[in-house]
Amino acid sequence: MRHITRKTLIFLISAVLFMAGCAPLPAAVPSPSPSPTSTPAPPPTHTPTSTTAPQLSASPTSAPTKDPLSLLPVPPRFENSEEGERVYFGDAYKQLPEADTVDEIIVPELIIIHTDGQTANLPRDWNTDSTYHGLGEWYSVHFAVSQYDILQMLPMYPDGVLHGSGAAPQFNDQGEWVTYNNRSIHIEMSGHDYNALIAGWASPEMAEAIQKTTDKTTDLVVSLMWFYQIDPANVLGHYQIGRGKADPGNLYFEQYFIPQLQEKWENLQRKLQP
Repeated sequence: MRHITRKTLIFLISAVLFMAGCAPLPAAVPSPSPSPTSTPAPPPTHTPTSTTAPQLSASPTSAPTKDPLSLLPVPPRFENSEEGERVYFGDAYKQLPEADTVDEIIVPELIIIHTDGQTANLPRDWNTDSTYHGLGEWYSVHFAVSQYDILQMLPMYPDGVLHGSGAAPQFNDQGEWVTYNNRSIHIEMSGHDYNALIAGWASPEMAEAIQKTTDKTTDLVVSLMWFYQIDPANVLGHYQIGRGKADPGNLYFEQYFIPQLQEKWENLQRKLQP
């Protein structure tokens, strides 16, 4: 072994190297590929809604519309008839005989206030039934008023009233023949001597009757003024348009009736304001 030559040594080494280079490499064991794992689907994204309560749009808070008819001291009632829609004011209706009326519908511009002159009864007995029966032939008015009630005696309509005959035609100061009936509503108050309330000689019973009758009459007049658009200046006493007439009494009418009427009219205007 000592005598192995250099060539022999080189040959042996080369053979070993050749054999090593030709030997097959061990097969590579394939690494197991990871089995596909199902990725869970992400939960649905939920966009959080606002927790603030929705704001309601404010509806216009306009004041409720006032019904002017319901605000009148004496509200009218309506009823259909053969002639058209009728209007009733007050507590009752009792039509006067046709012979005492004029068959004509007029547009009222004036309201004339009378007293019926009931003298036979005590003030507590002044009543509208006596007014109704005491008017006389060819004499007709639209209303009778007592301390107890308001009685309508002629037909009335939304745009006019039946022609009454509460004031006689006459010559005026200019010598002209005039009549107020063709443009007036006539109202008779039960009783007499209403000036006594102002003059101071009315008994307590008489004063009470006049005051209560006045209260009902001014309520009625205010309602008629509004309904038929009659100016307050066109509410007159019979004495102001009839020669020789004194009713309902100038002192009473100017110092008691008109001031009360004006106050009620102004109160109604305030109620009707929006």
